[in-house]
This record gives sequence, structure tokens and C-alpha cells, in this order.
Amino acid sequence: MAGRRTRAPWLPVTDTAPTSTTDDPPPAIRVLVLERAGGQCESCGDELIISRRSLHHRRPKGMGGSREVTRHSPVNLLVLCGRDNTDGCHGDVHGYPTAARDAGLLVRRAADPARVPVLIHGKRLVLLTAEGTYAEEAR
Repeated sequence: MAGRRTRAPWLPVTDTAPTSTTDDPPPAIRVLVLERAGGQCESCGDELIISRRSLHHRRPKGMGGSREVTRHSPVNLLVLCGRDNTDGCHGDVHGYPTAARDAGLLVRRAADPARVPVLIHGKRLVLLTAEGTYAEEAR
């Protein structure tokens, strides 16, 4: 089913997606996060195509994320379908920031990404760990 993308379940029905900037994590962190994703978009769950995947910073650089010590931590990174910030789930996150924050895909400047749960594959609410794994959210 490569090439066809399921609409992210947290996404509202209207609006358009703007573009944003990108940032490159160190190779070791990149590998950890890609392994955690297991070949699937961490938002919609679709199979990832190498040329159409992005590492997404939950706290974007424009929100102070470029100076944070967690900026390239696995707790601040997600693997999403889409190139850059313009299409796929990565574009949807940047195009619908309120819905993305509600799903934990974006994190406010004052929040600690390690403490903000993320809706993975639109089904499971988890915390991301510094070790590059998922932890069940504390109830």
C-alpha cells in the first residue's frame, strides 16, 4: 500500500498546510528513532517510504526548540510520513497545530516533551523515552 496515505485520525476536516523549517539530529539519534518507528509513520501508521519520511521535532525550532537540550532527544522526535514540512503527516502537523498539540505531536514551549503523551498511529497514547522506546502513559 506504499504511496497511499491514510488520513491522520486527529486531523480536522478543513484548512491548508503551510511550510516550515527542518533540523538534522545526530546519526545515532536518527537510527534510534527510526528503529522505534519500525518502518511506520508514528502518526497514521502507514508504511514509510524512505524518500517520503521526515524526522519531526515536537517542539519546533521557532518555539525555542533550537536552544533546548532535548531538541534532538528521542522524546522530542517523531518519524512521520511526508517530505519536509509540506506534505504527509509532517505537513498536516504543521498545518493543523492545535489538533497536533491535542495529539501530542507538537509540544508547547513551556512543556517538557518527555511528559507530554503522544497519540501513536491514532490509537495508543504513550510517552516517548530518552532510550528511544514507548512507555505507557501513567494514568
